[in-house]
Amino acid sequence: MAMRPAVRNRGIMLIVFSIVQWLFMRYILANNLFSLDTNDRIVYFCLSSILGALAIFAGLIYMVLKGNPEKD
Repeated sequence: MAMRPAVRNRGIMLIVFSIVQWLFMRYILANNLFSLDTNDRIVYFCLSSILGALAIFAGLIYMVLKGNPEKD
């Protein structure tokens, strides 16, 4: 089962972007760069984790749905 390279590249790019944004947010929260209190840090961590996971799932679903060429 072959996947189109353009679709694979877009899907992988979306997955890598979501992992990088999660790591960047994790770095910000671990070093307290925004001077947040504990409750705000917990909320931002949870939101960034959930949004990152949704972006990964969206990338995977995109690759599954658009990956194979249409069969005639």
